[in-house]
Amino acid sequence: MKAKTKTLTAIAVAATLGGTALAGAVYAGHRDDGDGMGFLDKGQLAVSAMELFDAIDADGDGKLTQAEIDALRNDRHAAHDANGDGNLDLDEFAGLWHETTHPVTVRAFQMLDTDGDAMVTRAEYDRPLAGIVALLDRDGDGGLSLEDHRQDDDDDDDGWWDDD
Repeated sequence: MKAKTKTLTAIAVAATLGGTALAGAVYAGHRDDGDGMGFLDKGQLAVSAMELFDAIDADGDGKLTQAEIDALRNDRHAAHDANGDGNLDLDEFAGLWHETTHPVTVRAFQMLDTDGDAMVTRAEYDRPLAGIVALLDRDGDGGLSLEDHRQDDDDDDDGWWDDD
């Protein structure tokens, strides 16, 4: 794997872990405000930035201190360190990851469950990607490639996917 790809992968993983950790914190302490969407009310899979902030702002002073951020991280880590060794093995981390990403999982389920019956039918599951190749195949070759994406670019920059 090239250095640029490794760097981008590391950044994506770090951003995902950080963002989902905050989302999990909000989920754990969330109280619905009656609008039916709770902390997911700012977009299809978005978590309200204000509610994320409030979940971390333990003393409610409107400021996030490093101590508050560290306390949240330490509490979540300790809650999943089942054997108390100060580390997370794969199973312990899987529990943390599941808890952290659960709000996004619920929202994705809700988006697929278009009739709201708490069941994703095969038709509902298939709907988002039905016809996706025809929709995005800009060069008409019957498949999706980076070239299809690049056809929208007006400049010479191939973008972040150019792995040179």
